[in-house]
Amino acid sequence: MTPKIFLMCYPAQGFTPTDVLGFAVAEDGTGLCSHLSSNEEWSKHDMGLTSNWKHDIYNKHYPDGYELVWVDDPDNSPEYQAAFVLNKKLDDHYDDIADAEREAKFGKGL
Repeated sequence: MTPKIFLMCYPAQGFTPTDVLGFAVAEDGTGLCSHLSSNEEWSKHDMGLTSNWKHDIYNKHYPDGYELVWVDDPDNSPEYQAAFVLNKKLDDHYDDIADAEREAKFGKGL
């Protein structure tokens, strides 16, 4: 089965009213890239759904191929939600590694 990369965007607070932040998350939970775009349609282009942008990043993660999936409603997409859970676990894992490295270098309590 071809692995999926989920693409979505959210309003970019603090910018113009139509600006959005686009994100790409692999189905294994890996956050791949992001991009600030002027609106949702440009985000689809800038994130590579309707262009070849970012495909170099996607190819590095899934060299045997992938399917790009635009997620209109991340809260109600079971496939994206599964990837999000994995992303959180990866984030926690890397936080633990960083904590252990900091403790090894500086001792506990920092």
